[in-house]
Amino acid sequence: MNISKILFPIVTNEIRKCGEILYYAQGDITCYVLRGNQGDLLIDTGLFHIWHGLRKWLGQYDIRYVLLTHAHADHDWNAAKLQKAGAKILLSERDKDLRQNYLSQRVQPTMPKYIFRNYTQWINGSIFKSPHYDADIYFGGQDGELLRKLGFDADIVLLPGHTYGSVGVYSKGVLYCGDAFTALWKRPDITPHAVSPSLMKGSLERIVKLSPEQLACGHGLPIRFENALPIIMEYSNCFGKETDHMTKETVR
Repeated sequence: MNISKILFPIVTNEIRKCGEILYYAQGDITCYVLRGNQGDLLIDTGLFHIWHGLRKWLGQYDIRYVLLTHAHADHDWNAAKLQKAGAKILLSERDKDLRQNYLSQRVQPTMPKYIFRNYTQWINGSIFKSPHYDADIYFGGQDGELLRKLGFDADIVLLPGHTYGSVGVYSKGVLYCGDAFTALWKRPDITPHAVSPSLMKGSLERIVKLSPEQLACGHGLPIRFENALPIIMEYSNCFGKETDHMTKETVR
């Protein structure tokens, strides 16, 4: 009996189709694959408890590259294993020092209801450290077409806020957005934590301007952008009030 599968049920695109999106979801963590003409790309690698199932699912693909949307443990934990198997790791240069060092970019709650949860993130982040890896390619803001050079019909989109180096991947109407937005509780919602809520607000505005058909989040199953848009607009409209309230709570 596989306890991990019982505690963290697996859903894939073969089980529940979401357009043409190729995904592996276990518990609240979701990873994605893009097909290329020189091998395939995995977007994020999840935590330790999904490795067995993820590795089995990836057997049908030729993973040559792994793009990490950011360097938090729940996204990069299995990067070292995939690198050892021959995949090249891609990561923003702005998250280079965040690897295995969660508190180097100390996150803040994005809304008052996440203040307590934010403290638990600091604790968890200081305990759970991903196995060491060094990215094969650290890319910057000028490298938006890097994936095209590697054979993928996709572009890197800068989405700072959750971390300074957070990015997404835009391909064929789908924005693979990492933790710039979330469907963590089986519904569209604002990501609970950000190193810079103001940068995150700017990234949400960038997502609105891009207006993808679907958002493929790092937590939860892919969602239609039209379902996410009202949540984004509501948050953007009350952004100043939310941050002012959190500042007062901290002072108290």
